[in-house]
Amino acid sequence: MTARQKWLLTAAVCLSTVFLAAVNSSHGPLLSPMIERYALTDSQQGYPNSAQNIGCIAAMFTSLWVIGRLRKQTLLTAAVGLMALLMLPLSLLPPFPVYLGLYALVGVAYAYMDAIASSMIADLHTGKNSARMMCVMHACHGLSGIVSPLLLGAALGVDGNMPRAYLAVLAIGAVTLAFLWPVNARVHLSEAAARPEPLSKRQLAAFFGNPTLRALAIAILFYGVHLSGMIVWIDRYVEVGLQSTLGALALAFLYAGLTGSRLIVPLLRVRPMTYICFSCLLSAALMILGLCVGNAVVMCACVLACSLVSGALVPVILGTACAGFSSNTLLASTLMNLCMLAGNCISSPLIGMIESRAGMGWGMAVCAVALVAAAAAPALRLRAERRLG
Repeated sequence: MTARQKWLLTAAVCLSTVFLAAVNSSHGPLLSPMIERYALTDSQQGYPNSAQNIGCIAAMFTSLWVIGRLRKQTLLTAAVGLMALLMLPLSLLPPFPVYLGLYALVGVAYAYMDAIASSMIADLHTGKNSARMMCVMHACHGLSGIVSPLLLGAALGVDGNMPRAYLAVLAIGAVTLAFLWPVNARVHLSEAAARPEPLSKRQLAAFFGNPTLRALAIAILFYGVHLSGMIVWIDRYVEVGLQSTLGALALAFLYAGLTGSRLIVPLLRVRPMTYICFSCLLSAALMILGLCVGNAVVMCACVLACSLVSGALVPVILGTACAGFSSNTLLASTLMNLCMLAGNCISSPLIGMIESRAGMGWGMAVCAVALVAAAAAPALRLRAERRLG
């Protein structure tokens, strides 16, 4: 593979994460019109996001069998195509049970796209460059997350036109597929990278037998609770809980911070475990500050600061895990994403349940508590390393 081909394939993978972010960030802008369209109770409001995450988890388990049997690039192209096609039936606003089923299928496509994109970046850019390029890829995801809510807000309009918003996401998917498909057809990963060794008990034992990888898995699980909660609920919390029109801005600030963090952190000389531990604790403090003040402007500022501090955590964990398990980067990214998706699946119904009983502020506090929990395993691992050292 030439350098030009490598960067062309890298660009195609990054573009797939742009589409991924457009789908993921649609939950926030669509939440209020969805609640009105389907007359949802508080406890039901997180169901579509949970359905998507259940689909993600199911797909991750199937991907453990698929690893090594189908080429990564074939799977990525198929997943992008499926995700784009699903926007069409969603735009028809079917009955709510069907709507949830479609979101479960969105989750299947999402999981394959997420895991394979991370794995391919690790294959294309090895060693120390893996974590850096993982951050760049996630920065592209973040940039899309800044722009997508604004575009979706414009598509929704004042009348909350959900079909038009879904068709806008479909258009992004079509553009992505038009670029990704021919690039994947012309530029191929090495056979070892494209078809890694199929999953075995020995590989699983080696992965979970590594204490650093175990700590990373626990950290990303709780960070998944935090990030999913923020993406789905921050728009509604600011608009309804704080009675402000700044909900879309808060979500845009979230993605702006994520993007900035993923561009800045690779330039810093800090150990991954140290970064994870201290960034999570500081971000939790910022979240608590915003919730305690109860002002929309302050909350937006705290969201931006929180995501700037801890926003690089996912690519740092994925890059570190793939570098630490370089013999099968797809397995490493799959298992880490599986842990994160487990956290995502818990997040929305938990926040909805607490909101219905204690209020929206207490529901959002779950995001702060999850950050503290995410710091615990890395902190214990750092302590153990100091004792051994």
